[in-house]
Amino acid sequence: MGDQLNELIHDFKNGEKEKFIHIVEIMKPLINKYTRILYKDEKDDMQSEFVLCLLESITKMKYCNEEGQCVYFLSKAIKNKFHELYNKSKLHFDKETSVDDEYLININFKQSEYDDCIIYIDLRNLLLKTEGKQYQILYSILYNDESDTEIAKKLFISRQYVNRIRKKTYNLLREAYFK
Repeated sequence: MGDQLNELIHDFKNGEKEKFIHIVEIMKPLINKYTRILYKDEKDDMQSEFVLCLLESITKMKYCNEEGQCVYFLSKAIKNKFHELYNKSKLHFDKETSVDDEYLININFKQSEYDDCIIYIDLRNLLLKTEGKQYQILYSILYNDESDTEIAKKLFISRQYVNRIRKKTYNLLREAYFK
């Protein structure tokens, strides 16, 4: 591994395919960094994606005369691959989360509409665990069927805070009933 990166790339392009292993070893810390940031469960798959990206980048390189050029080009390629994979995972996560939230958003929490006594007791217990503004927010959501904006105006707080409390409650309900 005493060879410089530009020499390894030059040798690889001239047919010495075993030099690619040395190139991967040099770039391994950067690949590990982006793998660690991106995914924890699919680590091997993501490392393979980055190694494949490295191979594609080397085959597309036109200039490999200087060490700095090579390092910059390959690190930029790996970083771009990271952003691509991150955006894909974000879209997947957002889509997955929005499907889960559809079930809870459409639930109307009026006492007269409870068919199941257990749900009513759980909601009452959840409400009793809160205090202060959170209690008033949950009470307005569950019993008065008020919107976030209405609650925020009534309690002189931000709509975002009301929405955060609502989502926190939905997540608690999701954990209790849908997992």
